[in-house]
Amino acid sequence: MAVIRYGGFAGENRAINPVMLPDTVGVVSRNQKPGRGDLRAWKSPATVATVPSGRQTIYRMGRDVDSDAQYWLSWTTAVNVVRGFDAADTTEQTYYTGDGAPKFTNNVIGLATAPYPTASRPMGIPAPAGAPTVAGTNSGAASPVIEYYYYVYTYVNSLGWESAPSPVSALVTRDNLGSTAISGFSSVPSGNYDIATIRIYRTQGSSTGTDFYFLREIALATSSTTDDNRALGENLATNLWFPAPGVPTGGATSITEPTLSNLTAMWNGMMSGISGNSVRICEPYTPYAWPANYEIIPPDSKPVGLGVFGQTMLVLTTGRPLIVQGSTPDGMDQQPFEMQQACVSARSIVSMGSGVAWASEDGLCWYGSGGARVITNGIMLREDWQALVPSSIIGKMYEGLYLGSYDDGSGRKGFIIDPNGGGIFFLDVGYEAMYFDSLKDQLYVLTGTNIGKWDTGTSLTYRSRSKPFRQGSPINFAAAVVVANAYPVTFRLYADGVLKHTQTVADRNPFRLPSGYRAFEFQIELEGTNPVQDVAIATSVEELKQL
Repeated sequence: MAVIRYGGFAGENRAINPVMLPDTVGVVSRNQKPGRGDLRAWKSPATVATVPSGRQTIYRMGRDVDSDAQYWLSWTTAVNVVRGFDAADTTEQTYYTGDGAPKFTNNVIGLATAPYPTASRPMGIPAPAGAPTVAGTNSGAASPVIEYYYYVYTYVNSLGWESAPSPVSALVTRDNLGSTAISGFSSVPSGNYDIATIRIYRTQGSSTGTDFYFLREIALATSSTTDDNRALGENLATNLWFPAPGVPTGGATSITEPTLSNLTAMWNGMMSGISGNSVRICEPYTPYAWPANYEIIPPDSKPVGLGVFGQTMLVLTTGRPLIVQGSTPDGMDQQPFEMQQACVSARSIVSMGSGVAWASEDGLCWYGSGGARVITNGIMLREDWQALVPSSIIGKMYEGLYLGSYDDGSGRKGFIIDPNGGGIFFLDVGYEAMYFDSLKDQLYVLTGTNIGKWDTGTSLTYRSRSKPFRQGSPINFAAAVVVANAYPVTFRLYADGVLKHTQTVADRNPFRLPSGYRAFEFQIELEGTNPVQDVAIATSVEELKQL
């Protein structure tokens, strides 16, 4: 008596000798949806919207609205998008890098006409190019108190964003009851900065410090004003508030930096990005201000991408990753990573709540709960992983699983893997772009010009082939049974690697297998759309009835 059962359907393994695999793990898994212990298929994505052709990034604005169709932003490049942190914002301020200079848009300027975003503005405001012109006048008081003043001014846009200050004015020497005429404001820089007003700051006078304090705010069109000795306000906070790297600065603060990319949301109102060989961090809750001293430079490697979980940022590089932690941008601690696994695709990086996954040359890597490891070790050999072309991998999270899309030269395909362990599940389809909508807890994928809602359309066709079940002596199995939710299901039997039988199974009744041969190793393959719980082969129908 001999019976072989194939169930559990725990995906595919390419690293272990097939005959040594657990009985639940197979050598082929295509379009199989894990999680319920049976064999079932993913559904194809149901189209919900369209975008122009050639897009590499999609993002749904209107995330406060429960809609699949509105409003899809898209770009022809790899773009990283972060929604702003202002709880009072009703315009859904949205920041992004990867489409030229860093930009922001919102539901006012960005959704005027499709394709979206309709318009954007630079992520920051350049400082004024020239110092103000100043002239002091004494009051004529009998016993004057002589004071010494310096002045600067800043640009402010309609959102209240404020630039770094202008160069410092000439020294004004006058008595404390006199006045200062202030003029000579530089013309605003060209570009869609939306500058609306000018803020003027002044030193305290007799103070030996160099701090500047708010004096007054004037309309942009005002050519001159006066320091009339009114009470001073708050201290100037924007001394180092330069625009995001790549936004033209011009004037006195003209600096050339590699354009910011890989924009990433952090914690405590911070955002980070990559500029050349460094990682930069913005002023907390001030995404338009990127002080140059908030800089992290990985040792002996170049940053490739960023991942975040909890209050930990993982800087993935061309060499050893870097762990960054801290509550403020000027207090970040850096710790080199213990695992030497370079990131080969920035788009493969996925922040998954409890950790970060990314593609290296050796496999899919992980750092987070459970420590650091190569997830695909024990599942795929390095040469198997290399066949997927890891530099082509795009990743997203779905229901706690890592969904990767890769291009091996024959078109995009996909794979799904649980960071917590198990086999790997391959897909016959892959996607040019993917987007996970946290509001709807839903994954969306891009195929050509169609945005599809993942796993909501018609069923894909699964295919699962078991490990080779090796027998002690040659044998001929006589009957089989397939236990499924519904039928038909296609059954195939391989003996010593040769296909011996194919049958479209119509019900749960046992069916006969061909005779006339004996073999040492047997594999069962199932293909279909209906969920299967179990399949078995035996040397007699009576044995199957006892299962």
